Amino acid sequence: MISLVLFFGIALSPLSDFMSVYALKGQVGGDMGARYSLFVRGAMVAGLLAVMLFSGRVRLSNLRTCSLALLVVIVSCAALSFDEMTGGEFLEEVIVIAKVFSLFIYVAAFSELKDAQLEKVEALMRTTLLVYAIAIVAGAVFSIDIFRSYRGDTQIRAGYKGIVYAQNEASALLLSGLSLSYLHILRYGWSARRIGLVVAMFAAAFLLGTKGALVAGFGVVAAYSFARYGVVKATVWLATVIVLMLASAVAVYYLVPSVHQAVDLSIQYFSYQSDHAGGGKIATVLMSGRNVKFANVWEDLADKNFVPLLTGGYPSVRYLIEMDGPDLALIMGIPVFCLYLGSLFKLYARPGNNQIAQYGKYIFVLLMIIACAAGHVLTSAIVAPFLAVIADLVRRWSSESREETARRQRSLQERVKNG
Repeated sequence: MISLVLFFGIALSPLSDFMSVYALKGQVGGDMGARYSLFVRGAMVAGLLAVMLFSGRVRLSNLRTCSLALLVVIVSCAALSFDEMTGGEFLEEVIVIAKVFSLFIYVAAFSELKDAQLEKVEALMRTTLLVYAIAIVAGAVFSIDIFRSYRGDTQIRAGYKGIVYAQNEASALLLSGLSLSYLHILRYGWSARRIGLVVAMFAAAFLLGTKGALVAGFGVVAAYSFARYGVVKATVWLATVIVLMLASAVAVYYLVPSVHQAVDLSIQYFSYQSDHAGGGKIATVLMSGRNVKFANVWEDLADKNFVPLLTGGYPSVRYLIEMDGPDLALIMGIPVFCLYLGSLFKLYARPGNNQIAQYGKYIFVLLMIIACAAGHVLTSAIVAPFLAVIADLVRRWSSESREETARRQRSLQERVKNG
């Protein structure tokens, strides 16, 4: 049942995302049209939770995580009762909490699958990643208006997000997709199919038009290189790759008129933002104004004597900073947020020094950097199942590597002992 729920939920996800994007453009009446994707993923999470509860497959660690989520909801209820947030804001905040903790439900579900079942579900997930990437590339090639990253008649920035609801979520999706792809490459090596998927997602990352997608792409390559070759050798190799990619990018910029026009449009946008940013221009441009949002929220916290930092329950949905770290710390409170981070760390930081275990640690660091700088990683419903399958594969494959290493050591010791 778990594999069936995952299979149908993941299979329907691209369609529901397209319907949300289509509704956002105004082709479908009503504001709830843009919630199609949330309905599908909400039903998938609810189905997984129900199957695991009825089957009795709930571990103590899962119960602790559920208790944290329930505690955060209770604190938000208290904030609602004291008129610190409206009913609509409370509902939106509960949805955010559900999306954040859905990652652990997915991990628990994946851990119950047999290897053959997981392989089938994961193959479908890689197919959906290809669909998302092709939609972005197709949007750029055919200038599909509803696939643009930045809507509006002025088109102030270039970029295409395909069938994903928001461009920042598309960046996080490409981050998780590339992380999953390079995990397979680390495990099984390069193949034509894996190269094709990586090329498609890198092309999508460049066409998306966000800084986060490019940083995520290079970050995943760095994590793979460090895990595979070690820090020193990987640093030299990455420096060479970056120089070659920059040279290629400059060549394409001058040789392809459409690319030249798109880059110039984004440059004009960032120049305008820099001219009107006031103090801290560089930080404001690099963080897309998130530092200004943080400063405004900090002033509001000062009026509340910074109590929400301890208790949580702050209505972050009213004015999102769009940095997952600060937003979640305000929703949960710093003590609960630290417990949440500890649980998240355990998903990716597996014991051992083998390549898979090292890769898991590097990916966790990369996730935290992107989440706290660009946001929409830990709070994204579309990204959660991909992050969960990465964590489960790291657990399985790093354990297999440790067992294989132990067998080799025992075999070597027996040979030495037998002369």
